[in-house]
Amino acid sequence: MMSSSVIHSMTSVNGSPLDEDIDLIDVSDHWLRVFAAVSVEGSFTSAARTLRVGQPAVSHAIKQLESRLGTPLFDRIGGGVRLTEVGRDLDAHVRPAFAALDTGVRAVRRQVAEPDVVALSVSTSFASWWLLPHLGAFKQDHPGIEIRCITSDADLTVGLDDAHLWIPLGAGPWPGLETHPLCDEHIVAVVSAELADSFDDPDDPAALASIPLVHLEERYRPRYDWARWFADHGLGAPPRSGPRSNDYVVVIQAALDGQGAALGWRHIVDPLIESGRLVPVGGAGVSTSATFDVVHRPGALRPDVAALRDWLISSVGVTRDD
Repeated sequence: MMSSSVIHSMTSVNGSPLDEDIDLIDVSDHWLRVFAAVSVEGSFTSAARTLRVGQPAVSHAIKQLESRLGTPLFDRIGGGVRLTEVGRDLDAHVRPAFAALDTGVRAVRRQVAEPDVVALSVSTSFASWWLLPHLGAFKQDHPGIEIRCITSDADLTVGLDDAHLWIPLGAGPWPGLETHPLCDEHIVAVVSAELADSFDDPDDPAALASIPLVHLEERYRPRYDWARWFADHGLGAPPRSGPRSNDYVVVIQAALDGQGAALGWRHIVDPLIESGRLVPVGGAGVSTSATFDVVHRPGALRPDVAALRDWLISSVGVTRDD
């Protein structure tokens, strides 16, 4: 995969020449992938999350690579790692090489992909509760455009997989990608219609302290939670009773089933509110400074991709005025 110049360009380690006879077949591509991820993330733990493997697997791969090359590649520092001088030299070759390979693979995949299909990567909850209920309207206006929906709840493949458009869960930044605001973050407390009927005053935020709360346990990045909601409404700590899940689809389903109140991101739960299946309670919602974006690679878009992007902005963006 890589020429011997990758190794031979590092002329010395602690003043000694590197072995010119190193057999590169014994330097695993997997170790180099892990090395590149650690270099980018600055820690074994973050690299493990990016690679979707356990932290011990990352440590083992780096140990194997360092052993094979005969030199440390990272200095262990508080809370992470830092490239050594030799590590920086190797990194200058490895990351561009993998970037070129990944670009080539993506280009081939796009060549052989169905030309009439637009691939959209979104969270499972957005796909389930917003996209599918609205997709008929898009198809009515664009009957010749086929959409392939890819679901991902980790933002780890934004800009890296075969999608044409991404709607990440987080705010980025997304270097090398073009970003368009989709909607502001606006959150309301929601319950099932049956549970709403049991409230003496559905607009009283304090009423939520006496019912179970459905908690979203975010795996990868901090999200707005019940503690912030209670604080924003001048209340004490929220009760911890009620179902808990790291899947927002499960959280909303629990609310629909009457198991408690859930935090509802308006751009996702609006169709359920409009249909009467969920009811906003607890008074005014909360608007944060965060936004949700639609992201794509830079440059001119195919007409069908641009049509889907513009439709998403105009349709989801209605939430900005709520």
